[in-house]
Amino acid sequence: MGATGVLALDYTRSTGFHRVEIDGQAFWFATEDHKLRIEGMTRMLSDLQHLGTGWNGQALFSDGSGYLDPHVVYGWFDANADQALDAIEGVLVAPRTDDVSTRVLSRRGGSSVLAVPTLRFLRSDPPRNLVEQEGGLLTVAGRAYNPARVVARRRLRTVDTVANRRAVNLLGLLRQLLSELMRARLPAVPMARCRLWRERVARLSTQPLAIKLRLKPSALALPREGPEFTDRSYIKVFDLTRTVGGFGWTANANPARRYSYIESADRIYQMYAAHRVASVLGLAPTSGAFGSNPLAFTGPAFDLYYDTVPPIGVLASWRARTAVPDASRPDLLLHERATGRVAVLDAKYRVDGNGHASEDSRKEVAAYQSLYGLSSVTILYPGVGSDARVIADHGASVVEVPVFGPEDGLEEAMGLVLDRLQSPPYI
Repeated sequence: MGATGVLALDYTRSTGFHRVEIDGQAFWFATEDHKLRIEGMTRMLSDLQHLGTGWNGQALFSDGSGYLDPHVVYGWFDANADQALDAIEGVLVAPRTDDVSTRVLSRRGGSSVLAVPTLRFLRSDPPRNLVEQEGGLLTVAGRAYNPARVVARRRLRTVDTVANRRAVNLLGLLRQLLSELMRARLPAVPMARCRLWRERVARLSTQPLAIKLRLKPSALALPREGPEFTDRSYIKVFDLTRTVGGFGWTANANPARRYSYIESADRIYQMYAAHRVASVLGLAPTSGAFGSNPLAFTGPAFDLYYDTVPPIGVLASWRARTAVPDASRPDLLLHERATGRVAVLDAKYRVDGNGHASEDSRKEVAAYQSLYGLSSVTILYPGVGSDARVIADHGASVVEVPVFGPEDGLEEAMGLVLDRLQSPPYI
């Protein structure tokens, strides 16, 4: 009987497909948890349809599926389209060329003649390719011949390079994505921006280089070459090709480390929870592009900060004025302007086996309690079918509030949060 062994792997926080290689053998397996389901993500993205563009990556799920929502695509265009089109235009207007070697038939000899290809060519049709001449270079059956034509090497300058193809291919990909995006029901401002981008793509597509290379094989996935190491426009085209090329996902034998499934889902849930809390409190967004302003929402009584180091006049940690200040970024910070009282809320897109917030989530928010000297913190989690609850003892508490849709009872549950607003002790 062969030797056996045991390998222990802890994938508690890792969901999706995994690949383990042992002694040259690759093993694939999948893990899942109580989150990352595409149905829930689809619902959240639908609720966020007209609100912000705060993420720009592909949403991935523990069953291996991907979700390419218009928010994701528009988020990429919002962050990168102008830079991409500027870089592509720089390439199309002043393309770099390269030397290529080609073979041609020539009536002249010289150092560029290729001996072996020429002999092969002459043998292919001797009556046509050889001319009988006295003193000729070739002797056959006592007769002298000279080649009528020879195969020679010629060097040419060409714009048909990998780097130039990549720029033209990226332009075509942007045209395709814009067409798909504009078929969605976008709000007026995003739709107007998409039209402007599409018009610019159309103008650039009439450039001679774009026309010349449009039907050439795609270079989007090829390795970096030539001016993509040194020229600013080419470098930008290469880098942005790698980001926009990340839309979509398939399971294959190539290990992929680029994406964190949990991070993508957590970020979307974090934004969804922020909009739900703001809606319940009657707060309005401060910017059309969600996430661009740390003070994300404001209203008559409250401000809501999103994913930022708190202003020191609003909330400070015990380390804030030390030689080594912290840079902690609570997901949500609710500030009552009239009193200065605050509440820290952390969005955690995970649940335990009973549908409540996970123990890991409680441990993480306990760090905020210690850092900011707060007696109470709140966890927002997708607890479908569970009720808000307070875990309290020794003057400290954790409020757990399910946030998953219009029927989650958030309006009533926010009362538990507002009842525990407190003045920060380290201001």
